Amino acid sequence: MVDPSLAMESFQEAFTSGVIHPKRCTLDRELHVLLDNVMGESRITYVRLEGQTVTAFVNFAENDPIDDIPCFGIGYAVPAKYQKQGRARDIVNAALAEMQHGLAKHGIKTFYVEAIVEINNKPSQRVAEQVISNKPVATTDQHSGLPAFQYVRKLRHP
Repeated sequence: MVDPSLAMESFQEAFTSGVIHPKRCTLDRELHVLLDNVMGESRITYVRLEGQTVTAFVNFAENDPIDDIPCFGIGYAVPAKYQKQGRARDIVNAALAEMQHGLAKHGIKTFYVEAIVEINNKPSQRVAEQVISNKPVATTDQHSGLPAFQYVRKLRHP
């Protein structure tokens, strides 16, 4: 489990300093997206902004396919000032809709999303259960070795 709040902070710094320039999304014009590549891995980041401030963040990174279908790992975070307002659930839902739309334009009509959530992170578990899957599987995170829950959802573009 990579802590998505660290990625959010890094995104905020790069955005504020003008290093990155996220674009408005197609379906939700209040959502912004940045496509980039880190160490050979494609990444898609969605943010909600208030001026120059990131108020919600979700990041997708390529994972190993499931049954030969593309899979993206998801991480999400909300700055402390904006927590407990439904922002994480909102941005994950909006980002998934944008992903479905964008990937379908490139011929990918079906894909999986996987969230690995640390066992003590109850707020992130609630979001994952509401948006990704209400049937988590107990696992051990391969990066940290900590107990976690795995949430997987298969999405299909209509």
